[in-house]
Amino acid sequence: MIAIAGIALGLLLGFALQRGGYCMNTAFRSFYLEKDRSLVRAWVLVLIINIIGVTLFTDLGILSPLVAPFFWPAAIIGGFVFGVGMVVAGGCASGTYYRCGRGMLGSIAALVGFVIGTALTDGGALTPLQQGLRSYTLPVGAGDATLFGLLGIEAAWLRWGVILVLAAVAGLWLARSPKQKFLVGWSWQRTGLFVGLAAFAAWLLSAMQGREFGLSFTQPTVALTRFLVGGDSSGISAASFMVIGVPVGAFLAAKAAGEAVLRMPDPKRFVRQFGGGITMGLGASIAGGCNIGHSITGMSTLGLTAIVSTVFIILGCWVATGVIYRIEKKHMEEQMRLAMADIASGGETV
Repeated sequence: MIAIAGIALGLLLGFALQRGGYCMNTAFRSFYLEKDRSLVRAWVLVLIINIIGVTLFTDLGILSPLVAPFFWPAAIIGGFVFGVGMVVAGGCASGTYYRCGRGMLGSIAALVGFVIGTALTDGGALTPLQQGLRSYTLPVGAGDATLFGLLGIEAAWLRWGVILVLAAVAGLWLARSPKQKFLVGWSWQRTGLFVGLAAFAAWLLSAMQGREFGLSFTQPTVALTRFLVGGDSSGISAASFMVIGVPVGAFLAAKAAGEAVLRMPDPKRFVRQFGGGITMGLGASIAGGCNIGHSITGMSTLGLTAIVSTVFIILGCWVATGVIYRIEKKHMEEQMRLAMADIASGGETV
């Protein structure tokens, strides 16, 4: 039943990701190059749903969320490396998974690279690097390494006061958002609602199996790799079945919209996406999570490792975007210069 429920939830999530075009690489990059903040708004809505839901169900004793220790060097370095990798790969971890179902062969290359990167760092040759960076932890009060632990807030009314203030500020920003432009699939409101509810449902489904963590892509990828390569099923959980369902759900959504077509990028981009996938895998395994595990699930608990990792994922995304933008701009300017020289010489210049 857990397997069936996990696949069903993965199907729904993949469908929503595809219809909403929900990729956090695109969302974070929009701060740098674009004026449209629709995917950022969807992400904020996802966070509002999950922070309130997880806190409420924790207070009711239904959930006991697992919060990572504050291994700040791993969060900083891993988050930054992941952010760079997702730009090079052309999509975040969840974006890569759902685009595979859409028929984008470059994303399949990125997913293969992601699998290799996680395998190298989580049980492979680079495991000492991961363990070394995670060995430096900062104790945060007497409880979990969360924002509340850092601020020394224990009383329930104070915790809820902070959460409601954050939710009110975010909700006001969302309410004042301009009308979404270039709407092709779902609106950001619908996308954020469906992804947010799917992420919260993942918490409940995981709790039924005794796994006190919600939606993630890194750990299930590692678990599936170990099972397929060595027959080790110890890490298989509801989350493993969810990630299997994501590309299938995305395929169904793309098929219904007439978008399920095999697309092959040029060879250079194909190789670049593969390398980006490896980089993403390295960063996610070092940081202990990706854009989903940290920037949604971990942020639901206001965990410090998740917050710091998310900040550096965004910074890595911006740095890589800026570098690639300048390289491509320089290349275009060079092509334009050669074209103008060709015109001036009467077409004799190659």
